[in-house]
Amino acid sequence: MSDAFIREVDEDLRQKQLHALWKKFGKFIVGIAVGIVLIVAGRSIYSYISESKFNEQAIAFSNAISLNETEIASALDQVIASDVDGYEIIATFKKAELAVKAADKVAAVAILDNFIASASVPEIYKDMANIQAAILELDTASADSIRGRLSLILNGSTSFQFLATELVALAELNAGETQAAKSRLEALIGNVEAPTSIKSRSEQYLSVIE
Repeated sequence: MSDAFIREVDEDLRQKQLHALWKKFGKFIVGIAVGIVLIVAGRSIYSYISESKFNEQAIAFSNAISLNETEIASALDQVIASDVDGYEIIATFKKAELAVKAADKVAAVAILDNFIASASVPEIYKDMANIQAAILELDTASADSIRGRLSLILNGSTSFQFLATELVALAELNAGETQAAKSRLEALIGNVEAPTSIKSRSEQYLSVIE
């Protein structure tokens, strides 16, 4: 049996193990991302709580999410078009979520990219949209594409930096850029500010590739 064949089998096994880990952690990571959006957007909503425009959008959003699937997207678009901080943000992520549930990740990413392109959207929400889009594209986009999407977050100082680093490392592993991914994962493990959950996942990724 040739060494080349053995290496090919080993690489295939590693890819399957990494895929299993991502399947295990993926939904958890997405849940964290969405949770952060809701918390941050909720703070903006709270600041509008005494205004009539807030009350109008609260009713509109509540009505939208109670509609059937064929009507909800249009109703959410109306909420997104409002000027009320918070609800248009949550509605955008809800619309992207619906696209994912409909097995249309391309549409979901397009919704998020349109949101990111808006000059009026605060950077914190753009960061979250880029994180969410990167998660959706992880199985299909190139490592260069994921690095480009998350470059500002990687080089920034927000708490999203660690999750962005993990996602880029996964993209690099998918692309066979093992050494680059290993360096990022080791840096995460050694960073005292990185969340324990991300360090734990990084250790498990490393255990597969080493």
